Amino acid sequence: MSTLESQREASAEAFAGLSRRQEITPSRLLSGATVAFVAVAAGAVFQTVAAYSGVFDACVAAFIVVIGLGSMALSGERRRPVAFEIGQDGLTTWDRKGHAQYRQISGCAHWSDRLLALVLVSADGRSEPLLVPADSLAGASAFRELAVRARRCAQEHL
Repeated sequence: MSTLESQREASAEAFAGLSRRQEITPSRLLSGATVAFVAVAAGAVFQTVAAYSGVFDACVAAFIVVIGLGSMALSGERRRPVAFEIGQDGLTTWDRKGHAQYRQISGCAHWSDRLLALVLVSADGRSEPLLVPADSLAGASAFRELAVRARRCAQEHL
C-alpha cells in the first residue's frame, strides 16, 4: 500500500470520527474585540463630555456607556447558539435551552482562517447573522468543513 493511499484512509477515518454536532465555545477573539470597542466608545464619550461639562459628568457618561454596551454584548452572547450541526444546505443550531432550529445558509464571508460570517435564513424567512470565530470551535477541521459547506450553500442561493 502506498503512502498516498494510507494518508487517504487515515484522513477518511479521521473525518468519519468527527462528530457532526459541534459545540461553540465563547471566543477570546470576539471577547477581546468587544472589550476594545467598549473601551474606545467609553473613552470617546469621556473626552467629548469632559470638554463641555467637566470630569465628573464625563465619568458618569462613560460609566453609563460601559454599562449599556456591556449589557448588550452579554445579552447578544447569551442569544448565540451553543452548538450546530452541518446539514445538506444549512445548519441546525441549538440555543442554551436546547431548542433546535434548522436554517439555510444564504450568505457567507470568510476572513482567513480566523472568522466566518454567515447569513442564516429560518423557515419563516427571517435572516440572522452568525459569526463563527475559529477559536470557538474544537478543531480546525470543523471550521474548514463549515467554511467549505457555507461557501457552497451561499453560491447555490445566488
